[in-house]
Amino acid sequence: MYLLLLLFFFAIAPGLRAQLPGEPGPELILGENDAAWQPLFATLAAKGTVCSAFTEQRWFPFRKTPVVLEGEMRFSPARGLSLRYVKPDERLMIADAKGLLLRDARGRSREVPADPRAPDINAALLPVLRFDRAELGKQFHLFAVRAGEEWRLDFVPRSVELARTLGRITVIGAGDAVRRLEFRRSATQRVEIIIGATQTGGTFTPDEERRFFR
Repeated sequence: MYLLLLLFFFAIAPGLRAQLPGEPGPELILGENDAAWQPLFATLAAKGTVCSAFTEQRWFPFRKTPVVLEGEMRFSPARGLSLRYVKPDERLMIADAKGLLLRDARGRSREVPADPRAPDINAALLPVLRFDRAELGKQFHLFAVRAGEEWRLDFVPRSVELARTLGRITVIGAGDAVRRLEFRRSATQRVEIIIGATQTGGTFTPDEERRFFR
């Protein structure tokens, strides 16, 4: 299940670099001090399906430079997350309520068995992708900060085991658009994803569902 840590890395758009909040903001307590953030969560949750180009960077302790990958991301609130990598090699990774599925360029699939000793990372990631406030409040401590149109959300798992496995999730955006996500286990091990051209709110065709989901 550690492969799920490699799902995301969004590079920061040039216009975000100057004003982007560099540190987590104060903690949000749902129902107490989150009123100013409720419209953003509602807008992001209402986007429905998402299809984006992305660039992913994977940072490891034993490398001075990141591993860089490129591909297409598809997300369906009902079907889960699908990442089609096209560079350097073509392959597909699907994360949904059933777990993790890998599919090669020839269409051959294999499931990654869940580790019964480890927390269910899928169950934690999907609420983040759906911006499900109620479920997020159960599983994470939420921290939020704004700088003009830019905003930053940090999700820190409440579970010690999940925090050890998943680390901190950071979502950065501008207006009502997500620009960057980061999964950070330590100062030397993280995954960042840069979002490119994005389409939201449409529907996937039966052929797209067959090819990119299960």
